[in-house]
Amino acid sequence: MLEVSQTCAQDGKGAPVKAFLYARVSTVDKEQNPEVQLQELRAYCTRRGWEIIGEFVDRMSGSKSQRPQWQDMLRQARQRRCDAVVVFRFNRFARSTKELVNWLEEFKALDVKFVSIHEAVDTSTPMGALIFKVTAAIAEFEVDMIRENVRAGLLHARSRGKSLGRPRRIGNGEQILSQREAGTPWGAIATRCGISVSTAKRLARNASTDGSKTGQKPVQNTVQISEENKGPKGAN
Repeated sequence: MLEVSQTCAQDGKGAPVKAFLYARVSTVDKEQNPEVQLQELRAYCTRRGWEIIGEFVDRMSGSKSQRPQWQDMLRQARQRRCDAVVVFRFNRFARSTKELVNWLEEFKALDVKFVSIHEAVDTSTPMGALIFKVTAAIAEFEVDMIRENVRAGLLHARSRGKSLGRPRRIGNGEQILSQREAGTPWGAIATRCGISVSTAKRLARNASTDGSKTGQKPVQNTVQISEENKGPKGAN
């Protein structure tokens, strides 16, 4: 963060509004200069009589969620160290409409103003509040559209007989059941077969059930019965 020693005239309502400025340039274009954005942000605060107490600049793609200066600014805003956050454009600040709305909701709860110069949005004014509500409605509409498109795609795939979801791992249930009856721990069986313990148990259970359905007793039961029917030595 660049600390700025700049005192603006009061706005007639007592102490001047303390503002954070945020600028971001993409790493794709090395010729971009954040000063182009900062000059306009500073001029705006001067006109409003706001005091600039910090400037935050990131030099990275907006698709990245881990932007150090952006995160530092938000952390300090949550601590109520500023009264307003001023940005050049919406897309300099948030990665999507939904994310923008979420942050504006949080700023509203913190009583922190949000200004985007290019879109002429100031949430402290009635027009800015109206634009915020419209933006929130658009974000909700986008989410609903994505949800409907996903649902339609799933229904279409099912109608064509496609199997959805993660494919099940294949293993030999009879071999797993045999190893288990030999005293091999579930963990070792799963490692040998390259499957999880829960999958190994499911395959063994299915193999045992299949044996019962075909009229064959599960191996484990057969072993128990043969031991019981042996009787004492020399009984024959």
